[in-house]
Amino acid sequence: MNRVLVEKRPPGTTSPVTPAVPRLVAWAALAGAGLTVLALVAMLLRRLPTGSRLAGWTYPYDRAAGEWHVVWPALVVAPVVLGLLWLSRRLPQRLDVAVAAGWFVAVIPLQLLLRVYALPSLGDVVASDRANSFYSPSQRWGIGEFMGNYMGLVEQLPPHARTNMPGKTLLYFLLDAIGLGPAAMGVAVLALANVSAVLLWLIVRDLTGDRRIALYTLVLGLFLPGVLYFAPVLNAVSPVPILLALWLHVRFLKTRRYRYALGLGGALYLVVFFEALPLVLGIVFAALLGVALRQRSLTWQDGLRLVGLALAGFAACYVLMRGLFGYDLFDNFAYVLADANDFNARWRPYGMWVTRNLWYLALAAGIASCVLLAAATWDAVRSRSAHPAAVLTLSGIAVLVVLDLWGINRGETVRLWIFLAVYLQIAAAWLCARTERFWPAAVLVSAAVLQSGIGSAMIGFVRI
Repeated sequence: MNRVLVEKRPPGTTSPVTPAVPRLVAWAALAGAGLTVLALVAMLLRRLPTGSRLAGWTYPYDRAAGEWHVVWPALVVAPVVLGLLWLSRRLPQRLDVAVAAGWFVAVIPLQLLLRVYALPSLGDVVASDRANSFYSPSQRWGIGEFMGNYMGLVEQLPPHARTNMPGKTLLYFLLDAIGLGPAAMGVAVLALANVSAVLLWLIVRDLTGDRRIALYTLVLGLFLPGVLYFAPVLNAVSPVPILLALWLHVRFLKTRRYRYALGLGGALYLVVFFEALPLVLGIVFAALLGVALRQRSLTWQDGLRLVGLALAGFAACYVLMRGLFGYDLFDNFAYVLADANDFNARWRPYGMWVTRNLWYLALAAGIASCVLLAAATWDAVRSRSAHPAAVLTLSGIAVLVVLDLWGINRGETVRLWIFLAVYLQIAAAWLCARTERFWPAAVLVSAAVLQSGIGSAMIGFVRI
C-alpha cells in the first residue's frame, strides 16, 4: 500500500500483531492507567502540581478539594467511547472513511459533556480579551483595514493578539462572516481542533497501511486532554496547519504529484501565518524524506523537485498577501519572535523549565499516552525497528528534545505544546495495535477521557 515505508521495509522489521498481549504492551498500559488514577486523585484533592510561582507561571484550581461529583461526565463518556471504538474495529475496511467521518461528528457532544463543569464557558472564553484576544479585533476593524495596516495596528491589539501572528485573528473574521456568535464560535473552534486528529489518521493510514494504528491515533487525538482543557483558545487549532503540511508531504512521497508539493508550500505559509512554533516538526518531514531517499523509493531529483515546488508554493502565498494587503510575513514573524525572547528573558528562567516542561507535556498529551510513548521509544531503539510508526515516534522524540532544550517555551506547555501532544499519540497507538486484544487500547482511551474530564473541571487552565 505504501511505496515509501512499507514495501521497502526489510523483512522481519514490522511489529507483529498477535492475539496475546505482549508483555511490554500490557505493563505499559497498566502502568499508564495506574499513574493516571494517582494523578487524578491528586487533582481532585488539589495536590497535583500545576505550575510554579517561583518559576513565573501557575494554573490555579477552580474547585475545592474532594468535589468527587465532577467525575460523572467522564464515567458516562468513557463507556460510550469504548463502545464506538469496539464497533469501529469490527467494521470492514471499505467503511474506513465513513468511520472517521462518524467519529468527527459524534465526538462533539461527547467533548461538550466532558467539559460540562469547565469554567468559564466556551462563549465567555471567545469574548474575553484576557483569554483569547482574537475575537475583539474582528469586531473593531474590517478585514481589509486590519490586514492592510497590520504592523501599524499591532500595538493597539489586546495582549495575545499583539504577540501572535494574525492568522488566529483572521479565523474569527471568517467565523463572524458566517454569522456565528461567541458561543457558536467556541463550538466551531472545538470542531476545527478535531480536524488535527483526522489529519493524523490520514498520515498514519498512508504511511503504515495499518487500520488499527490509524483508528487508535484518531480516537486518542479526539480526546487529547490539552485540547479539551483549552478549547476554544486557538492553540487547540495550531496542530491543523502543520499536520496538513505533513499529510501533503506524505502524499508527495507516495505519488510524486506536483500539486501536493505546491500545496505543501502553501500549508507551510499558513503554519507561520497562524503559529510558527509547530515548524519544529520539520524534523519529522526531514526524517520521512531521508528514509525515502535511503530506501531509494524517492530519487534525489524527486527530493529537489519537492523542495523547489514547496518553496514556489510558499513564495506564491507570500507574494499574494504582499500584493493584496501589503502584509510582510517575515517582518511580522521577527516582531513576534523578539517579543517572545524578551518575555522569557524577563520572566521565565530557562533552567527551571527545561525539566518541568516535560511533566506539563504529560498533562497535555495524557499521562498514560506518555508512558506508552516511552515504552514505544525504548522498543524502537532496542529492536532498531524500521516500521513507519517507529520513524514517526523517534523523530517525534527528537522534536521534543530540540523544543525543550531550545527554551523558546518556558512554562504553559500544557497549552503551547498541544501540537506536539497530538502528534505523539502515534506512539501509544502503535504500541496498543500490536495485539488483537481490545483491552490495552480501552485502558489507554479511558485514561485519556478521565484525565480530560476531571482536569477540565478541577483546574482553571483558562482565565477570563
